[in-house]
Amino acid sequence: MTLAANVPKKDDGGWRRMYTAQYPMPVLDPHALIDDRVQAIVAYHQACGLQRAELDVSGGIDSAVLAGLLVLALGPENLTLVYSSIHSGDASRERAEELVAAIGAKLIVHDLTGVYDAMLVDMRANLEAVGFDREEIDARIEKDGRVLGSIRSCLRAPLGRGYLRLTGPGVRHGTGNECEDRWLRFFQKGGDGEVDTNPIAMLSKGEVFQLAKALGERLGAEAAYRGIITVAPTPELWGREHAHTDEEEISDYLGLTGHGETFYSYIDPDTGSYARVGMIERVARFADSPRGTGLFEDSADEARGEARIVALIDRALDAPAMAGLDEALIAALLRAARRAERASRHKMNPNCPTLGTRADLDMLTDELP
Repeated sequence: MTLAANVPKKDDGGWRRMYTAQYPMPVLDPHALIDDRVQAIVAYHQACGLQRAELDVSGGIDSAVLAGLLVLALGPENLTLVYSSIHSGDASRERAEELVAAIGAKLIVHDLTGVYDAMLVDMRANLEAVGFDREEIDARIEKDGRVLGSIRSCLRAPLGRGYLRLTGPGVRHGTGNECEDRWLRFFQKGGDGEVDTNPIAMLSKGEVFQLAKALGERLGAEAAYRGIITVAPTPELWGREHAHTDEEEISDYLGLTGHGETFYSYIDPDTGSYARVGMIERVARFADSPRGTGLFEDSADEARGEARIVALIDRALDAPAMAGLDEALIAALLRAARRAERASRHKMNPNCPTLGTRADLDMLTDELP
């Protein structure tokens, strides 16, 4: 297996000179980042002796980036790309179809709505039959959209794995990024977390956006990638009747509302530069700095844990990653991050390789614009 012909060598000075000047931090050289991730994917497939790959394509930014990287690494003829719908809106499917067509691949569209509806009827009836209160179950569903959202996610996972098995042995790639997978773990373990690799897990959401813009240029698919870059990220797991965004769901989960900041970083779609620096990326860069050491260390002693947080808040007040945030928000953010990491620790999967670490990528910087 070899790299596709349109992937330049890492020392291609032309692309480096052209794009280093255009893209400010934190991605210093987006095309070098593309090359690194493509080569990492190729090396992994060679090590496994498998040529095919499967990817669930959602119409969102993360799967759009993975789809582009896989086309460059393996060729479109070796990909099984699947869009699965459960009471989903048309917009996400149309974005997925446009993206996959633009990068020269094929998209399988599978509607699971009927299977899901029938299964949910049976699940409710079975619970009631053994003594669970039907009204309490329905109230729980009404109160929290994540209840049915998690079921939808878990139902989609075996479909993608099944299509991979039907089209030949291969690797099922994940789309988790640093802002979702690191400490927040904003994924369903038996759903979108049921994957073999996560090649962009070390990249923040903003860096994924920057990578998407560069992939659009590399693959001649600028319009398709721009259409996804400019749409608010959403897992679209609550059904078309309950539209929601990642920002809304994360805000509710962390208990941080009305602060005027975004959780994700976003880019200017014309220039690729950061337009907003997200709070999750701020926490990650602070945690990686000497000032933030110990943020996620375990402590069974609540008093000691709180003392550590108080000390970290004091260190964060003049930390570059927290520039522009007031003390109250910094305190709330660090406490929320610590709570989320502890509550989601059961989702950790050390056996899902990221094909490298952030420290390996010299085309990134931890300094925020």
